[in-house]
Amino acid sequence: MPELKEEKKEEVPSAPLTQVSLPKPPSRAPSKTISIPSLSELKAQANKKEETIDGEVIEESQGRNEPFTTTDLDKIWNEFKSQKEKEDNQLELLILKEPYKLSGNVVTVNISNGASEASFERFRGDLLIALRDGLKNDSIQLKSETVEIEKGKMLYTDQEKFEHLKKKYPALKDLQERLGLDPEF
Repeated sequence: MPELKEEKKEEVPSAPLTQVSLPKPPSRAPSKTISIPSLSELKAQANKKEETIDGEVIEESQGRNEPFTTTDLDKIWNEFKSQKEKEDNQLELLILKEPYKLSGNVVTVNISNGASEASFERFRGDLLIALRDGLKNDSIQLKSETVEIEKGKMLYTDQEKFEHLKKKYPALKDLQERLGLDPEF
């Protein structure tokens, strides 16, 4: 019988084992479609953005901070408006002719409709720079506010138009009686 040799097993010093983590497979496959937000979600996002703008904390800057009056503001505003007149940009001029109010260092521009809001945002930065440079005050802020325009009753017939004019000009009623005028003619 052949002799069996006992093999001596050499002990190999064991090295610390490190665990290798396998990358996790994605939990879901990427979507090929995008979700379109609803109109109410978009309005909510817009309101959130307005809240962050209105609610932002203003830190006093170390820059220019000279006090100014509304007459100083009017002067710089009119200079900017005349600059826009030279550029012949009618929509921006229409917005600049709207009334504005000053409360502290915040100038609020009244805008008559939402379509003008986008146009105002385009030149808002230029106006803000002009105001800050002209008034030498870096803490000035510029806001826009959409104001509802009161819509009166539409006058269609001659009788309605004449009645409206009689209310506006009471002397017209005397003329109608003296001359015997009939608006339906």
